Order: sequence, then structure tokens, then C-alpha cells
Amino acid sequence: MESLNPNEVDSNKFYLLKDVATFLQLSYVTVLKLKKQGLLSDTMKSGNKIYVSGKNILAYLNSSNKKDKKKE
Repeated sequence: MESLNPNEVDSNKFYLLKDVATFLQLSYVTVLKLKKQGLLSDTMKSGNKIYVSGKNILAYLNSSNKKDKKKE
């Protein structure tokens, strides 16, 4: 997998959930939980593969950054 860079995430593209997990440096199970919680809600399935939109990845990163700044 090529590494995802936040500056290169295409908001119109869909990314495999396992690649999103690697990019976010989270376990696949944790990313599945985020999906179930609605934090990565813009998903689609194709067979046994789950995809998340770039738009949703960027929104998640933006919300995570805001939470981190509030903790400081």
C-alpha cells in the first residue's frame, strides 16, 4: 500500500479500510469501531472489502486535531 498523506487524500476517492487503518496508525479493529460509531460513516462495500471516502477521512482527521488541541 502506498502511504496516505493528508495533503494527498482525494476527497472524491474511496480508500480500503485496511489502508485507512495503516494511515491513521490504528488497528483494523479500532477503525471498524470508528465506522460503527459513525466517525467514519461514508463507507461502501464491495464483496468483503470496505471502503471509506477521502472526504470522511479528512473530516475525521480535522475533528481529531481539534480534540487534541483542546487537551493542550
